[in-house]
Amino acid sequence: MTGPHAQDLQTHTVVTGAAQGIGAAIAIGLAAVGHAVTVLDVKDTTDTVTSIEAVGHRATGAQVDVRDRDAVRAAIDSAVIRAGRLDVLITCAGIYGAVTTIDELLPEDLDAVLGVNLAGTIWTVQAALPHLRRCGGRVVCVGSVAGRNGGLLSGPHYGASKGGVHAFVRWLAKTEARNGILANAIAPGPIDTPMLQGRGYTADAVPLKRFGRAEEIAAVAVFLASPGASYITGTVVDANGGSFIG
Repeated sequence: MTGPHAQDLQTHTVVTGAAQGIGAAIAIGLAAVGHAVTVLDVKDTTDTVTSIEAVGHRATGAQVDVRDRDAVRAAIDSAVIRAGRLDVLITCAGIYGAVTTIDELLPEDLDAVLGVNLAGTIWTVQAALPHLRRCGGRVVCVGSVAGRNGGLLSGPHYGASKGGVHAFVRWLAKTEARNGILANAIAPGPIDTPMLQGRGYTADAVPLKRFGRAEEIAAVAVFLASPGASYITGTVVDANGGSFIG
């Protein structure tokens, strides 16, 4: 692999949407295997940074709205200046949206969900690519089972946004292979995080009869960022307890 571990500087990863839930678990998981982690979120990232530093690992955090292209670029450039490099980008920033039927869908709902989930992913990758190309880095985008099977209780805008993330990852893998960049997605099923709470999901809908844990999704991200995944690109990894099998 020419990205992570290619130089003496510590492997550096940026994780968006990492103030809580899956993003926080991914940031903590990567720190545990030796990555210096930059945690970005529109919310306060202090808890995640503190959790990482409490066990002796390096982390910094910043608040940024991934819909703001210029702010994202500035945050990533600043992180690279501080760390000296960028090896891995994990895009986990996402929102669920307020409505569940297309009849109730309003322009502001559509704009918000597509803005964070899809446009935010694209802007973040765009900002990171010049740095990742220097070392042949990794991109891992968190999608959703809703982007694979259309969703159950999620709204049309959420499923469309996550399906778009999956398609974007495939495009990215093809176009950036010449630069040594590997791009993959993870499609989680229902995971026991704040995003799931109050949505009406029950574990009975999952073949394994339980919700997933954020740490289980983090384990997939850690693998995709590792040397063991050096020949995997353009893949959507399903981690959903059997909710979608395809």
